[in-house]
Amino acid sequence: MRKVRALFFLILPLAGFAALAQQPQQPPPPPEPEARIVVPVERVTVPLVVRDMRGEFIYDLERGEVTVLDNGVPQQIRTFELATEPLSVVILVDTSQRVAPLLGRVRESGILFSSYILGQSGEAALITFDSYVNLRQDFTTDTDELLQAFQKIQAGGSQTRLADAFDQAVGLLRKRPRDRRRVVVILSEALNEGSTTPVGQPLRWMQLEEISVYAVALSALEADLRRRPEDSPVRSSPYPPGVFTRPGTPGQPQTPTTVAQEQYSRANLLAALTTLVRTMRDVVGQDVLELYAYGTGGLHHSTFGRAALEDVLKGIGQDLHNQYVITYQPSNREQMGFHRIEVQVNRSGVSVRHRPGYYLGAIL
Repeated sequence: MRKVRALFFLILPLAGFAALAQQPQQPPPPPEPEARIVVPVERVTVPLVVRDMRGEFIYDLERGEVTVLDNGVPQQIRTFELATEPLSVVILVDTSQRVAPLLGRVRESGILFSSYILGQSGEAALITFDSYVNLRQDFTTDTDELLQAFQKIQAGGSQTRLADAFDQAVGLLRKRPRDRRRVVVILSEALNEGSTTPVGQPLRWMQLEEISVYAVALSALEADLRRRPEDSPVRSSPYPPGVFTRPGTPGQPQTPTTVAQEQYSRANLLAALTTLVRTMRDVVGQDVLELYAYGTGGLHHSTFGRAALEDVLKGIGQDLHNQYVITYQPSNREQMGFHRIEVQVNRSGVSVRHRPGYYLGAIL
């Protein structure tokens, strides 16, 4: 009798396990969806720079001479005029140890922003970035306040959080009124290290918020040449000193001068740009400063020497104060993906520069 009871109690739990095994397993709960924002585009603004064969700005362009295509579709131009709106400029300054020997020159450049770029009604904010991103001066129209902020610029950590700095600049500019032209001018080495922001995210927002980027590349090679022996060593760049990050002109040795002259010489910039704003990830072998400038219709300059920086900032001011501004409402604004902008000018012997397009899609 005891053996029968023992066998009965042994079979009972086994039967329970078998019943559980036969029950269908519940699927795991679905992962929580990522927060996504789809930004509608009701109006597109296109700053336009037109020059003649001598490189002089053209001021007498008529609306009837201009055609705008969005993904190949002709658009109805809503407004076309010379730019007169005041500027809101965020100045980004790389203060990492790699460019520390050049910061004295950068401190002296504060007056150049007031003289050449801002004009009478412009305003500027100053952000520095290295291992940290810091707002040194909020928007001000006071020249003395801006100069004092420049004088306090000091070298910081070893990282170069470029994408994080752009992300903060976009946050500041998005709060400015829409009747101001919004611009980022950055003085930095072309290196993004330590950022938590995906490198393509600021570019996508800048295209949607109609922010132009003017990039002034500081030379790590020049910084190394100016570095004193007693200065503490810093982390090396992915590229050794004296090695340029792009191929030079065939048959011509590379120098800082020839590198400065190679603006948008590669035909694959548009392909790299669309990859960057679509995937948000860095494009291997591409200069992120150049892509930011090209992707927003601005300019990318290399500098080597004190006079070069002054000439570049003067040129940026001339470019900003000699633009046309076109606006249109896209007839295909429901189409997701990259929208390529093409501006055609019905006048012979002119060169045209504008932003190449914008990306419509979910933003994390």
